[in-house]
Amino acid sequence: MTTKLEPPMTQETGWEPLQVPEMIQWTKPGQVITGKLISVARIEVRAKSVLQYLLATGVKDPARIKFLATYDLAQKLTSAHVGMLVRVKYLGEDETVKKGDNFMKVFDVHVKADPNAPPARDGGPITDEDIPF
Repeated sequence: MTTKLEPPMTQETGWEPLQVPEMIQWTKPGQVITGKLISVARIEVRAKSVLQYLLATGVKDPARIKFLATYDLAQKLTSAHVGMLVRVKYLGEDETVKKGDNFMKVFDVHVKADPNAPPARDGGPITDEDIPF
């Protein structure tokens, strides 16, 4: 049985169509991804809860990428880093650490504050000095 889908909306000036983020799989040591960490969310994969990271790449294609946490990544990259610039390099497998038939994947992770982000509020109460008029 085939499903007939409706045609997509007509492209209009100023509107940008969004695509599903590309899923990155860590297969080759030396792989590097960079971007701004948009979210860290818990999802279900094969009846197992796992973290999924979403990055904005700053380029048109792919504009967003996602990847699943490994033990090493989950220890280094947390929700506290959302909004920061992130660089992740897959270093390879550590054959001294094994779970089942799999060796632990090891990553080099660097983060930096986004220089284009608006200044953080101090979290205090809003006073008359905060109101610009």
